[in-house]
Amino acid sequence: MTSDGDALFQAVCENPADDTPRLAYADWLQENDRPERGEFIRLQCEAWSRNSDYPSLTAARERASQLLHANVEMWHAELPMIDGVGWSDLFVRGFIDAARILHARDLLETLMLVFRVTPLRHLTIDDIGSIGLQTLLTTPQIGGLWTLRLPQFRATPAMAQLLDEARIRFPNTRIV
Repeated sequence: MTSDGDALFQAVCENPADDTPRLAYADWLQENDRPERGEFIRLQCEAWSRNSDYPSLTAARERASQLLHANVEMWHAELPMIDGVGWSDLFVRGFIDAARILHARDLLETLMLVFRVTPLRHLTIDDIGSIGLQTLLTTPQIGGLWTLRLPQFRATPAMAQLLDEARIRFPNTRIV
């Protein structure tokens, strides 16, 4: 990918709630020999916003489904293999938007990498390890998530207070 493509992709990852960078990236892909990927992103964004250029929402969804079926393995393979990270198979608005961190040697480093490679909206972390809850909850990208799941985490009363403070600081993120 060229630096223009890299910059547009980074804008998508840094603004996961905004379709404008997604659509700019889709345009770039269509102009740079990846028309199916660009069309797929555009179709999913249009279907999401219900402002479709297609004759019907059904037609847009059918075309997006055709593109996904033909290209899912290639698009999924574009995500890096990160030790301990599992990617969702669901594409939303053109991108994988969920991941699960099963384990990580350096959770903060893994988090930063995961947030750089796809516009995450949902994240599950099975083991916060030695970084601690406070460090995790001060990571700015957490505020861009819709859902942060910590299934193995058992909060003490002091940690419950940290969770309550994070829920106030990140009101749009559901922390469970």
